[in-house]
Amino acid sequence: MDVEAIRQQFEINALAPLRLVSALTSNLSSGSWIALMTSRMGSIADNSSGGSYGYRMSKAALNIAGKSLAIDLKPQGIAVVILHPGLVATRMINYNPSGISPQQSVEGLLKRIDALTLETSGSFWHANGDVLPW
Repeated sequence: MDVEAIRQQFEINALAPLRLVSALTSNLSSGSWIALMTSRMGSIADNSSGGSYGYRMSKAALNIAGKSLAIDLKPQGIAVVILHPGLVATRMINYNPSGISPQQSVEGLLKRIDALTLETSGSFWHANGDVLPW
């Protein structure tokens, strides 16, 4: 197990988005929203295959950060959506033919963002519209 690689995944997948939100939050006003790109691989309840420790752990960290941000920013009228793009046919999954196109993923993600409200802020959404388990 390469602990340094896991540390780098945390920097990229969890800390970088949190730093960005921290830097920009003062520029947001009521009615603004924040979208965090995560993965269902960060779901504890949905983990049936194990492995991918760094990726799973770093995405789970981003998920809980997103949930906490949603709670903390709600009084300011700022919503947070936590998004899984779906299985997208990209290099990351060796262009798996069962994956959806990047265009299909983006269309679904935009629908989730468009439907975001303060009441649904902090929810973990699949691009296809399913609410994902934590």
